[in-house]
Amino acid sequence: MKRIFLTTSLFLLAFIIYGQGSKVNTAYANYTHAAQDLANNEIDKAVESLNEASVNIEAAILHEKTMGKSKTWRYRGNIYSMISGIETMKESHPDAIQKAMDSYSKANELDTKGTYSKEITQALGSLHDTEFINGNDNFGSKNYAIAIEHYKNGITIFERMGLVDSVAYYNAALAADNGDLIDDAIELYLGSARISYQAEYCYNRVIVHLNKQEKYEEALVVAKEARAVYPENKELIISQLNVYLAADMFVEAELDMESAAAEKPEDPTMWFALGVVKDNLGKSEEAEVAYKTSLEKDPDYFNSSMNLAILYFSRASSMIEAANEIPAKEFDKYNAAIEIAKAELEKAIPYFEKAYELRPNNNILMDLKEAYGQLGDTENYQRVKDIIESGQ
Repeated sequence: MKRIFLTTSLFLLAFIIYGQGSKVNTAYANYTHAAQDLANNEIDKAVESLNEASVNIEAAILHEKTMGKSKTWRYRGNIYSMISGIETMKESHPDAIQKAMDSYSKANELDTKGTYSKEITQALGSLHDTEFINGNDNFGSKNYAIAIEHYKNGITIFERMGLVDSVAYYNAALAADNGDLIDDAIELYLGSARISYQAEYCYNRVIVHLNKQEKYEEALVVAKEARAVYPENKELIISQLNVYLAADMFVEAELDMESAAAEKPEDPTMWFALGVVKDNLGKSEEAEVAYKTSLEKDPDYFNSSMNLAILYFSRASSMIEAANEIPAKEFDKYNAAIEIAKAELEKAIPYFEKAYELRPNNNILMDLKEAYGQLGDTENYQRVKDIIESGQ
């Protein structure tokens, strides 16, 4: 009787071991059924099979006889990879992608002989490609937050493979930027820049965003990092200048732009930027020289024409205000002061006209009309007035 009991116990033990081992095979069978169901476009049946597969494979990874086998984890990766691609299963399995990635990594770790390394790598590559395509699809549909999630998954998958997905970094940054997810955009642009993918553009966007957020110290740290690598990039120079100006760091801006203009003496933008800094420091004569130098390099540089016109116009306005403070009895002194102011105002005219030629704008016309009016030039005053009223 005891012998019969012992035999029965051994049979039960064998059954239990086999039962847990069969969970892996059952899960795989569920998975293959689901694959066939999907091929036949029978989504509901596939969902049912995959739900069964997930239950079976989860039991298998917890049992000591199957938890240490690479096959168990490969099958788990396959199951959750398939689940992640079915829209109706995303709510019940929100972490399917993460489970698939973790499973493939574990399978690779347990595959000490590398027997299935190629298969695992291909599976991860396929999962990455699916996530990247999903990112692009959601980007195109303007579902930017969802697109970022897919791109980030692609980045992580590549990292597990010892690779860097530079395009996913960049696309995720663009998605965040387009979706006004600015903190995400900053992080992702920096990630892209630091792996040297579209780095100059990415650094510039980070500086611009940090400047808008009034995080001037952070912006200048990034600008310094960027310009150490790309010292000749004009956009980076100007973005750093804009941070200095926004932070009222005019002395630092002056030193930086004097250096930039010396390094790029033929670049009108550098001289224009230097003029802006000098203007803000109240160094009007030096600003005038810088703007004129800019126009020597490019006579059609709108910003320098406009700023030079405004510089002369502002000077003349200040002179007229000062003249109006002269006592009425000092008529000759008043007239002399007004003539000097008019001479300064006349300097503004050609630069206003050039600016309007380059970029027709009603605000420029209004300034021109006022200037011609103060100069007593009735013919040009009427000409400009007619253009304004005609709406041209």
